Amino acid sequence: MLFNPRTAFSSLLAFSLLAITPTAFANHDEGWNVDRLFRQPIVKQAAIGAAAGAAGGMLSDRVSTGKGALTGAVVGGGTGLLSQSRYFQGKPLARRALQGAVVGTGVSYATDNDKLKGALIGAGAGAGYHYIRQYIDNR
Repeated sequence: MLFNPRTAFSSLLAFSLLAITPTAFANHDEGWNVDRLFRQPIVKQAAIGAAAGAAGGMLSDRVSTGKGALTGAVVGGGTGLLSQSRYFQGKPLARRALQGAVVGTGVSYATDNDKLKGALIGAGAGAGYHYIRQYIDNR
């Protein structure tokens, strides 16, 4: 099998954690600062995603609580990375579409549905959110 979803998901989790760790502990004057880690927006979004995924797992018969929490944490961290990215600050349509794709892929992974279809639907929802938000802001 060329594409293994578990390997890809584990790699995404590992790279997400590696991406947040240097920013959280980068203050060389204070050493390891755990309080600073939990004030990072990416970590907060990952925690919110984990809580939402665990709640979805408890309320649903299709998703286990652990799988929902892990998926929610990765999705929350991924959307947090996209929202904090300097590259996407001037590209709100791309940022919101990618955030939607990450959420759609995560939900599809947790419910064992087609991941590509979930990513496409999520990207469309993110782009639709962007245009609705833009319309509301211009009124």
